[in-house]
Amino acid sequence: MTLRTRAVALATTLPFLLGVAGCADDAAVKPEAGTKKPVAAAPAKVAKPPARLTTSTFAPVTIAANAKVKSWTGVMRMSLNGQLVTATITQTYKPAAMRMDLSGPQFGGAAHAILINGVLYLHLPVPAARGKYLKVDPKTTKDPAAAAFAQLLDSADPAKSDKAMRKALVKVKFVASDTIGFRKVDRYDLTMNNKAMLRALGIKAPAGMPKTSVQSLWIGADRLTYKSLSGGTQVTVTGYNTVAPITAPSARMIIKTS
Repeated sequence: MTLRTRAVALATTLPFLLGVAGCADDAAVKPEAGTKKPVAAAPAKVAKPPARLTTSTFAPVTIAANAKVKSWTGVMRMSLNGQLVTATITQTYKPAAMRMDLSGPQFGGAAHAILINGVLYLHLPVPAARGKYLKVDPKTTKDPAAAAFAQLLDSADPAKSDKAMRKALVKVKFVASDTIGFRKVDRYDLTMNNKAMLRALGIKAPAGMPKTSVQSLWIGADRLTYKSLSGGTQVTVTGYNTVAPITAPSARMIIKTS
């Protein structure tokens, strides 16, 4: 497989990743300070379960919770042309940047992508790359597929994502309570208006796109998302507000292509 062919395969995968919403972790629970004098044990307080979210409350409540998020990391699994692709994703919001470490037969092994300052850097496991990165500026390239990244990168802005959620959300349905690790979460199925979502993000809707789609989100008591499932793409959050700054490759690590 040529360098360009693998780059196209990676470009096909990235739009799915850019739709991932920012998430955050539970706040650390600190035990109360002990006392030197023995005291009668106080009756345990049972935490009141949070009220279930509805169609009218889901967007404002979860958007308010996500406003505290500065960065996140997670694992994505998706099916692309019948083959499994896995990726570790890290994202920061200030500054806005994303890194993806992907593995799948489409890429001939492990591939890496860095999105920062509106520029895409691709590292592909082929001899022609010589261990370096391809640099793609979606705003100046003549490649239509690469040019689409300009809109996709812009749509990763939390403010635009929040607006899209408010515009596109049609219905919210509580499905069941669940557990992810030690966290208790509630699963909700969200019916979204696809055209309204893309319009709010400034992306042109492709021909033949269904009117609506359903996305499942697992929401914690703190109203933050810990897992998402949309179509054949699943993302599970593994870390929160702990991502180190993401930087672009140095000039010596970038190769020139015709």
